[in-house]
Amino acid sequence: MKKSIFILYVLYISLQPSLGQELAGSWKGELDVMGQKLPLVFNFQKEGGEWAGTMDSPNQGAKGIKLSKVLFEGILLNLEIAAGGISYEGILTSELIKGKFTQNGMNFPLDLQKLSVDAVDEVPKRPQTPIAPFDYDLEETTFENLSAGIKLEGTITKPRGDGPFPAVILISGSGPQDRNQEILGHKPFWVVADYLTSQGIVVFRYDERGVATSEGDFATATSIDFQKDAESALDHLSKFPFVDQTKIGVIGHSEGGMIAWEIGAGAISPNFLVALAAPVVPISDLMVKQTKDIARSSGLSKTFVDQQVSFNASFYELLKMSNSEAEAKSKLTGLIEESLANQELSDETKSQQKEALLKAYEPNISPWLINFLKTKPEIAISKINIPVFAAFGGKDLQVNAAENGNLLNSLFEEKSELLHLKVYPEMNHLFQTAKTGAVSEYSQIEESISEEVLRDIAAFILKR
Repeated sequence: MKKSIFILYVLYISLQPSLGQELAGSWKGELDVMGQKLPLVFNFQKEGGEWAGTMDSPNQGAKGIKLSKVLFEGILLNLEIAAGGISYEGILTSELIKGKFTQNGMNFPLDLQKLSVDAVDEVPKRPQTPIAPFDYDLEETTFENLSAGIKLEGTITKPRGDGPFPAVILISGSGPQDRNQEILGHKPFWVVADYLTSQGIVVFRYDERGVATSEGDFATATSIDFQKDAESALDHLSKFPFVDQTKIGVIGHSEGGMIAWEIGAGAISPNFLVALAAPVVPISDLMVKQTKDIARSSGLSKTFVDQQVSFNASFYELLKMSNSEAEAKSKLTGLIEESLANQELSDETKSQQKEALLKAYEPNISPWLINFLKTKPEIAISKINIPVFAAFGGKDLQVNAAENGNLLNSLFEEKSELLHLKVYPEMNHLFQTAKTGAVSEYSQIEESISEEVLRDIAAFILKR
């Protein structure tokens, strides 16, 4: 029987000489992860006679993830991304690849359809992305974080003329970000810089450490390290002759806003700060709320959401109580075993689920997350004595506007003249005008950042 199958396989290949060439190009499919659709694109080409490729996850803003293995034998395709615990097995036909996607022990059916050249080349519309010629000057610049011994690079946009002009640095949120804070084809920090500079404000944006042209190791850094980078950028900006030394501020988004709180509370603070979707409540509480809101927006069952929130809350708590990655990983094993102990599952199934959960959660354990979860922004906020413009999106599922806004108001109760707080009811975490605020919408919205928000930021700065 095995011999006859092998003969049929060889016969099929011999009758399909063009299939190898048909693999070259881009193939798109859609994972169904517990009701949430996640598009994936695989790009294949031959390099030196061997197959190679990349994977894109458009909704997650990930592009060009290198495939660590691509094996293609006539009609059988096998690929891996070792770093992500991802593998895929499929069979190529004349129209599609039918197969199975696996990540960290969890399997999902995934069929891939070849994209036309036009579909591959199609670029999402991002009408706010600035296009030359510009009515202001641009200057590439390098600065040094002396304590870390690294050099970072960025771009200064300045109004034409000698100045002096009010000036700001931009501090980006979580994850490796370039100077434009590029995500899903959007370049919000470039849009911010373009708008503010056209209004007479100098803007300095830079690549985070270990990103693009900046030195350093992003993977081992914490929010404290990013704060030192931002303080170095602020010091560098203050040395330019066209900058008004009495009107230098910071604009931070998300985690960047949290860092802005810390800088604003420092001994040498800026003259003002703008906090966009910046956490105010303890980060561990914020992360639990974020898990719940994002899971609910994905259409998952209440039972599943409750289980996920409960487990994540315990996971965040053990990270808060850990002093090292090794300690956290050891505690994670215990947490998983405890969560599975009372479930009516066979020993084999429990073992499989334990392995899958370890593979899913262990990669998230890092110095950054351990430090991040221990942060209580209100400690720094209570020390701030400079003017603040704080903005929240009413549909933000990552930093809840009501919880964070209410606490911020209470922290400024005795110095309310310093705080200008505004909630934009129809906007999401990126300050795009949104329908639901779901993360999956970010790529679908053409707007990079609302012009209303840009106008309000400019007005606040120019009143200083």
